[in-house]
Amino acid sequence: MNSKVENSRSAYTDTLLLLISVIMLLGGVAAYYHYQDLAITPVRVVALIVVTLLASWVAVQSQKGAAFFLFLKESDIERRKVVWPTHQEVVQTSLMVIIVTILISLFLASVDWMIGALVRSLLSGGG
Repeated sequence: MNSKVENSRSAYTDTLLLLISVIMLLGGVAAYYHYQDLAITPVRVVALIVVTLLASWVAVQSQKGAAFFLFLKESDIERRKVVWPTHQEVVQTSLMVIIVTILISLFLASVDWMIGALVRSLLSGGG
């Protein structure tokens, strides 16, 4: 029974932390636009970045937020493992796609022309 109470309080705490984080972020964006005439853009950008970092820190304090940031961290590790194609491979692959697209479009155009000719000959009575 004790673990149930602990888990429900944790869920409420998580929800509250995430709600505070979203409110902070929305408030930062609203302040960015509200003070556009009063503050120069670099100051507003720095303030928005600071609010975003603080909102992220608050979100990480929840279990769901921590899991999300762990997912982002693991995704970045996997992204670094990707072997990106060289310039030559990209050019060759792109040329192959263009050539195959042209060939297929010519094939479909010829099939369309032949079917159209067949339909016209059938509708005109064979003559």
